[in-house]
Amino acid sequence: MTLYLFVHNTSWTVERRRVLVRNSVADRLPDEKLFLFFTAADGEVRRSDIAENFPEEPTARLLESVWRFAEVIRAGDPGEMTTRGEIVVPGMRDVAVAVFRAFALRCPNCGARGVTSSWFKLKRHCGQCRIRLERGESSEYFLGGMLFNIFLAELIFAAVLLIVTFTMWPKVPWRGMEFALVGAMIVAPIVLYPASRLLWLALDLLLRPPDATEMAWHKSESDE
Repeated sequence: MTLYLFVHNTSWTVERRRVLVRNSVADRLPDEKLFLFFTAADGEVRRSDIAENFPEEPTARLLESVWRFAEVIRAGDPGEMTTRGEIVVPGMRDVAVAVFRAFALRCPNCGARGVTSSWFKLKRHCGQCRIRLERGESSEYFLGGMLFNIFLAELIFAAVLLIVTFTMWPKVPWRGMEFALVGAMIVAPIVLYPASRLLWLALDLLLRPPDATEMAWHKSESDE
């Protein structure tokens, strides 16, 4: 009977099989053991040996406990997936480092320089850690970066408006401010364009840190 398990944002097909296993190279007669095989959509396969009296219809909690200690016998290919780990809450220091790297136009993952091929285009991957800067997802991945771009431009607009108003009140040069801020709103998105894209990637990496399988997939491109 095929079972199903959903854990860590991934669906697993669970099958019960008997497998002949040699305990050592010298064994002539392998032992037959009962295993649970967990197969994910990305191709990862895990297995764990179980007792003969293991329930035919185990609870989800029991399946998850077996899955946690199961042996990975085939790594998955994440493809457009980013990470199968849980979303984490980053510390303030990590956030500060990520923001600095983004505005310094460095790789959000390792801090290396040279991740832009032009002002409006990122390179495919970081030259040092080899992470793909679109993280292997679709072309719409950086829509969040565009949102950051608009947000930062509006934040600058609001900050300048408040500072000038409070420092020059009541003699605020409204007409001059009008032209200056309109110009700034046109220039700011262009100036902030690469930083906003890297800031979006930095936030993604903070909340969904890449695991070893994903990093191996990123690096595989340079070996192709």
